[in-house]
Amino acid sequence: MSNAKTYTLMPRDLLFFRDARPMDVRKEDEGKGYRAIGHGANWPRPDILHSAVMHELIRDMNVSEEEWYGSVTDLKVMGPFPYKGNEIYLPRPLDWDMKLYQMPVDTDGKSNLPEPLTHAFLDRCEGKKKYPEWISLEEYKRYLTNQVGQGKPKKEVDEPKSEKLFERAPRNGITLDRDSGASKRTDNAYSGRYQAEYLELSKGVQMLCEIEQSSKAMPEDGQSMIMGGQGGTVAFKACEAEVLRGKLEALPRGTPSCYVRWSLITPAVFEKGWMPNWLNADGKVMIPQNEVLRQAGEKREAFRKRKQAESRFFDSAKLIAACIGSAIHFSGWDSVEKEKPTLLAVPAGSCYVFKCDTVEEAEKLVKALHLKRLSDLGEKGFGIGVCSYLLKPEAIDLYKDDETSINGF
Repeated sequence: MSNAKTYTLMPRDLLFFRDARPMDVRKEDEGKGYRAIGHGANWPRPDILHSAVMHELIRDMNVSEEEWYGSVTDLKVMGPFPYKGNEIYLPRPLDWDMKLYQMPVDTDGKSNLPEPLTHAFLDRCEGKKKYPEWISLEEYKRYLTNQVGQGKPKKEVDEPKSEKLFERAPRNGITLDRDSGASKRTDNAYSGRYQAEYLELSKGVQMLCEIEQSSKAMPEDGQSMIMGGQGGTVAFKACEAEVLRGKLEALPRGTPSCYVRWSLITPAVFEKGWMPNWLNADGKVMIPQNEVLRQAGEKREAFRKRKQAESRFFDSAKLIAACIGSAIHFSGWDSVEKEKPTLLAVPAGSCYVFKCDTVEEAEKLVKALHLKRLSDLGEKGFGIGVCSYLLKPEAIDLYKDDETSINGF
């Protein structure tokens, strides 16, 4: 039985979720009156939620650090996602209003795509576009059922509805001296003024998330926890699982076909960079179709060997296309490991397309991918995606100037 529960998080303060840009000036520039800016008006990554919940669970003034460190080992999170008026918002897919095509190859049977890709996404409508970062679940359903761009003229963009969910709230301050804690002076004059950007949710917007763990008692409704930097707090409120997971499980997938699209709704971290760890060099899916459970008292090495022997892998499922955004840079800190190395994550909204020989195998692949944690740091909410089916891709000649070429769109 799952211990997962759904919660809404309501900010009590402006929130600060920094990105990878420097927070302050270099020490040698401190005397120059440099105006430092803290970039904290970002939607929180899933690991920020995981860290906030973890610290709330182990927070006990009467317990030593040695006792509470490692006391919660089963914590998993999903989200947070914007939530307004009973509507969930998901990251806009990067292949919105795009079509999948088979790329032309040279005499050696190769294209200019990185291996093992053989297909690419091309915009249905050319030109610059400014799409919203988040779209409603209703708009997302259009995307999953291949309705985006349907019936639209070639030069008319199918733009998803935009909702103002949050904004940047700038606040000014004065840099303090490292040693005295007083306002800094340079040449007998106050200096070090800075501006920091905070995240402010729009009216009626909350954060929706799923938290799974059984080690500690979760905060009660109305209780606050610190989330992000600057000591900002959010208040917990439990709600029905159908509000989040139920709606995500019920998302349509389109008409079953041999082509499966896996679209990320949270960032993903892979050792191979943009390419998932569970693919071999040829792009073949190496996720087992069946679940092999560890037996009571079974040693880890023995379990791994048995799992490999008893796993039934996919016969033909193979990666053929990917639409990837710019990498997200992030790092961290804890009391034991100190500074953590900077990691690069595939952003939410990116997607991967797989081809199977049969529709039956494609349906099994959907079950193996849909809403599963399929990246490094999966327990921290990374690597969660939803699945849909695509029609058979068209073949085009990129260099032929007619209705079958890219120039015709």
